[in-house]
This record gives sequence, C-alpha cells and structure tokens, in this order.
Amino acid sequence: MLIFITAIVGVFFVRQQGISTFQKLTFQLQNLETPVQTMFEGLVILISGILLITPGFFTDALGFLGLIPFTRIIFIKLVASYILSRYGKQSNQNKNTIEGEFIDIDEEEK
Repeated sequence: MLIFITAIVGVFFVRQQGISTFQKLTFQLQNLETPVQTMFEGLVILISGILLITPGFFTDALGFLGLIPFTRIIFIKLVASYILSRYGKQSNQNKNTIEGEFIDIDEEEK
C-alpha cells in the first residue's frame, strides 16, 4: 500500500516540477538563452518519475531526491563531473604528438 501511495504522490510532484521546468524552458527560449541546465533538470525529473513508479523504497528515495531542486543540481553536477573525467581525458590522449629535432634552414643560409 505504501508503494502505491509514494507512486501517486510522486506522480503529483513530477507533474508539478515538470510543468514548472517547461515554463522555465519556454521563457529561456523566448529570451534567446541557452537552456542547457533546464534541459538537464527536465531529464532528472523524468528519471525521478520513472524511479517513483518503480516499486521499492530505494528507488522511491532516489526519485524524491531528484524532485528537490537542490539535490537535483547536485545530481547534475555529479554526472557532469563523471562524464568529463571519464571522456575528457580520452580526448587529450587522442592527440598525436611527434617529438623530434628540427633545423632552421633560414639560419643556415645566412
């Protein structure tokens, strides 16, 4: 019974937060701002809704944490730092560096 109650309450909060985020996104687009943060907030709200519908107390706890604006930003920063640390290093490793010596031809002719 408690699982059904958390699902119903969760759907209410997801709907409320989703509408609020959509209005914020619309406002940012009308003002020609880039809504990257707002889009990630919407994604976290969507994942939180899925977690709240999924039975279990741990998934419900994570789902409710995703609906709180403060913890939502923490989730976004954690995922962003993980992605940057994991894939940011690979982009630096792919650069080809060739070490060697060179002779300045212009200096020899003088």
